[in-house]
Amino acid sequence: MRIRALQHVSIRSRDLDRARDFYERLLGLPTVPRPELGFPGAWYGIGTSQLHLIAHEKLMDGIDPTDPHFALEVESLEAVRRELEARGVPFLDFGGSQLWVRDPDGNVVELSEARPG
Repeated sequence: MRIRALQHVSIRSRDLDRARDFYERLLGLPTVPRPELGFPGAWYGIGTSQLHLIAHEKLMDGIDPTDPHFALEVESLEAVRRELEARGVPFLDFGGSQLWVRDPDGNVVELSEARPG
């Protein structure tokens, strides 16, 4: 598995308006486009990486992609899938360009292919 870059970090917010004020007005982070994901949030550009705010309670048991996490960009998600399966590592995969695993301490890690620029 080849990691190319830190793509983004996602954190939860109990009060999205207050968090947006902090990140946008105080820290001056620029917003970047965010697709409709079925729950509120905000995305910010930081160099070549992003910060994702998630305003949502836990969606599911097990590996939950809305849990606080960081995302690593990989060269080939298909190669990652094969390696995880060969090692017996459980992962959450919706069949898109990313999947999620838990590290040995239970932290969520997203593995993602590069987004089209």
